[in-house]
Amino acid sequence: MTVLPHTTDALHRLSDAVDGFLRSEREFNLTDPSAHMLVGGRLRTLGTQIGASVAAGIPDEDIAAIVQPARSACSRSPFMRDENEWARGYPSDFKLVEHVMAQANEAAPGTLGWHVETNLQNSAITQQQRNRVMHQARLISDTLTAPRNGPRSILVIAAGAAPDVRLIPPGIVRPGDRFVLTDVDPDALELAEKRLGPLNDVTTSVSGNVFRALPKLAELGPFDLVLVNGLYDYLNDRAAVRLTEAVLTRLCRPGGTFYFSSITSGNPFRWSLEYLMDWSVIERDEPAVRALLPGCDVSVGHDPTGLALLTHVRTRRG
Repeated sequence: MTVLPHTTDALHRLSDAVDGFLRSEREFNLTDPSAHMLVGGRLRTLGTQIGASVAAGIPDEDIAAIVQPARSACSRSPFMRDENEWARGYPSDFKLVEHVMAQANEAAPGTLGWHVETNLQNSAITQQQRNRVMHQARLISDTLTAPRNGPRSILVIAAGAAPDVRLIPPGIVRPGDRFVLTDVDPDALELAEKRLGPLNDVTTSVSGNVFRALPKLAELGPFDLVLVNGLYDYLNDRAAVRLTEAVLTRLCRPGGTFYFSSITSGNPFRWSLEYLMDWSVIERDEPAVRALLPGCDVSVGHDPTGLALLTHVRTRRG
């Protein structure tokens, strides 16, 4: 391991943070549910020291080597283990979203994994995911109940198992209204079908990469509302611009709404996610989001945690 003089203190602090986190099993009574606050304190300290090590210029492989014992301990949390292993081949798969929405803890009680998972489920990083889903459900509801001259069409990109659509009371759906769901994972769309109940009668699913699915989606449009469910967290600027242009020119009805959410820059959970879970996202601040939408009528806000940017675009009427 290469250690420069100015990085020695950061390395020591990082090693101490890892050791402190691991000592939680010996020093805390993990059979007491309230111990999750103590474990959480050490988990946050570890994340802070990972970030400080990055800022000190310590190579990624050196940080990863020091953090590995803590990463292994965190994998006793089913949530962190599945994300760490990318159970379905890509980060933040639909089963993890379902796990977050259910606020479930599948670790054995009284274990370090249980306390890690409890911290995650009570943290702002998972709450922002729930906030995104709730916000999308409100947008869908508002679109369906707004004064109108005809049926409404709604497209959800990267829909997962459609937790937002599942929150919609079937009673507000009027004759002719329809939903289109698209996702790269056919199993996600299969689960959506199982859980949508009566809404299945007005829902069409399109499986596959969204860029390859564009012709089919365009045939099913145009749409009054197009939602992109977290995909911008993983798209570089070139891909994000490409998708944005496609939505605005090929999918959205004139006068319709395009919405997407993304993690904002300065995310305090970044280093824990990257080094303990191998979960990297692309952060954007408001100017970076607006740069994807030059000349558009854009409204950008934050969810209550401040971690998610909620971007609404009103398309021009023809």
